[in-house]
Amino acid sequence: MDVADITQDDLPQLAALLRELTGHGTPPDRLGAAHAALAANPDARVLGARHDGRLAGAACGFLCPDIVGACRPFLVVENVVVAPAWRLLGIGRLLMDALEAWARQRDCSYAMLVSGPARREAHAFYAALGYESCAGFKKRLAGCGA
Repeated sequence: MDVADITQDDLPQLAALLRELTGHGTPPDRLGAAHAALAANPDARVLGARHDGRLAGAACGFLCPDIVGACRPFLVVENVVVAPAWRLLGIGRLLMDALEAWARQRDCSYAMLVSGPARREAHAFYAALGYESCAGFKKRLAGCGA
């Protein structure tokens, strides 16, 4: 299993994984534009786990500056997904380990993520990786879609 940055060529497979995660599609033109912007941003990573050229999983990471204490950045993890046929094989852990290693190289003080309340299997996965549950809040902004 190889973990590396997602490329433009991976986008059709990434779109299928994201549909698995969210239950709805991402327009190809919007996914392409978002990927191009993220690929050009040194504080963002879109990683994929590949086996024999097939995308088995993906995860995004974003470094955010902080203004307290030592003012070290922190990692926000988003859109972690592993294809159903590849679950429980350690692929999610490989993706998370890669994002955390990148965050450590960039001197991040911690990593955080948000997971929907119904995603109990994902919660157990994150807890097994050492993430602690804490209260979190999310608000959808008007006109921003899903």
